[in-house]
Amino acid sequence: MKIEKFKKRPNGLYTIYLDNFNSYDFYEEIILKYELLLTKNIEEDELNKIITDNKNYESYYQALKLLKKAIKTKLEVIKYLKDKDYSKENINLSIKMLEKQGYLNDKNYAKSYVHNSIITTTKGPKKIILELEKKGVEEKDYKEALEEYTESIEKEKIEKLISKKIKSNHSKSAKILKQKLLQDLTNNGFSKEIIMEVLNSLSITDNEEIARKEYQKYYNKLSKKYSGRELEYKLKQKMYSLGFKDYNDF
Repeated sequence: MKIEKFKKRPNGLYTIYLDNFNSYDFYEEIILKYELLLTKNIEEDELNKIITDNKNYESYYQALKLLKKAIKTKLEVIKYLKDKDYSKENINLSIKMLEKQGYLNDKNYAKSYVHNSIITTTKGPKKIILELEKKGVEEKDYKEALEEYTESIEKEKIEKLISKKIKSNHSKSAKILKQKLLQDLTNNGFSKEIIMEVLNSLSITDNEEIARKEYQKYYNKLSKKYSGRELEYKLKQKMYSLGFKDYNDF
């Protein structure tokens, strides 16, 4: 087959036109690699090889386009290319090229992710680790990054979160509030030991206004069904279940 002409297109592509009326879009790297600007004729076997090789570059540029929008992990790029139906060979070659050129680096990703999480979120170290592992980042790549999340930073975050929760508490007893704080902060990836250390250093006591409000709420509700000593018992039982043990009938 004879190459009739070339046409340069945007995004580093060239269209070649053959004498059999077929045309193909090839990346500039392919044009140079196979010296297509100099070649006048091309065999079918060679053309098939070029088409296959061009697919590798197509996969690479799709991944590069993704990475220019936002930093990604190796696994995220692999999944992205798989969703676009690129072959395992296309993906492997693309990943190697991107890693070699520095566009794809899970260690750098981990450093950026940890740093941003510390500054902009309320996530604890354990939650950050789970998120990184879900994104395919291995321990060897995030271990060093996690060193930025020191125990003092973790403690400071816990103290701020607890202080905020105490100020916004309008219904819970000290006992229930402490339990909720421990559960929520643990679920958010903070160390249970540090949480308990902070909680034990604080004097969290029942708020009389909260106790009064809860008592009145359940008095209004239970007095519709009970009265006398039975009502008193039901109220006491409810207040105890809410963690209010030291209270008088309001």
